[in-house]
Amino acid sequence: MERRLIEKIRNITQARSTFGGSGPKWIKKAIGDDCAELAVTPSANVLLTTDTMVEGIHFSFTYFTPFQLGKKLASVNLSDIAAMGGVPKAALLNLEVPDTLRDPGLNFWNEFAKGLGERLSEFSTVLVGGDTVREPGKRLGLTLTIMGEIEKGGAVYRNGAKRGELIYCSGYLGEGSCGYEILMRKGIKLPLPLKRHLIRRHLDPVPRVHLGRLLSRLGASSMIDVSDGIATDLAHVATQSGLCALISKSRLPISRALRIGAKAMGKDPVAFALFGGEDFELVWTISPNMKREMEKEVSRLLGHPPFFLGVMKEGQGVLLEGNSTTQDITYRGYEH
Repeated sequence: MERRLIEKIRNITQARSTFGGSGPKWIKKAIGDDCAELAVTPSANVLLTTDTMVEGIHFSFTYFTPFQLGKKLASVNLSDIAAMGGVPKAALLNLEVPDTLRDPGLNFWNEFAKGLGERLSEFSTVLVGGDTVREPGKRLGLTLTIMGEIEKGGAVYRNGAKRGELIYCSGYLGEGSCGYEILMRKGIKLPLPLKRHLIRRHLDPVPRVHLGRLLSRLGASSMIDVSDGIATDLAHVATQSGLCALISKSRLPISRALRIGAKAMGKDPVAFALFGGEDFELVWTISPNMKREMEKEVSRLLGHPPFFLGVMKEGQGVLLEGNSTTQDITYRGYEH
């Protein structure tokens, strides 16, 4: 639904634009990437991204504290800036507030603001404005918009992958969605440190802003953050680049924690890694000529080597190569 709705709105609004379908020259990247990119200053371009979290859909207070909610709202937006290789600068906050939370003196707002401010300040980002409206229902709605900047020509788009380039990922996949399942299914028996780790990966993902900056400088040709599962997010890269992403099942970055957690629930860890989402790791493509330098620099930053997943080739979609079979997993991740 999400992709079709966005495409419809884009087609109608661009058709009615006085600038025409391609837009004015100062719009370098519009709908369809992690951020919009605008060339409105002489020295650098502006990046814009926004994300909405709605109670009962994206979070529940049965497992989120207000502090954790503020941090995650910031993280999912900062991750979009990271996926373009940019530097976050300023944020706007819009609130749809139900009657139960209309009192600004509630401790809820103290804790929410602390969490939001803590994560924004980690990346030198300042909250500069926003809006509040009354929500006639009972659900809290949160929308954060972040403005960042990128040097001219430095933004990494989804559509830049080339045939023969290598596909990499910054960290383990599937832990965030596994943590969510643990929260939803009470009584899962796991060692407490492992359970806490998986839950934390869902509640408190850390955006890869510094890595995004590094990959921009190293010449990554395309990049995206994993929010809806790599089967869907890598499909955006493949589709917009006009290529096929061929990844290897044996190379999927699946942690020991995920394997144990999935086994405790009777589920396949590979399914979590491919389709779960909520990891907010970065996936990128890069020329084989840059392989050695990139691996060295990324290892130095992350403290571990990046995970090699596969290659871009002629064709379309995302293919998962196993021992004896190849499976089409295009857009099989989370659907909004």
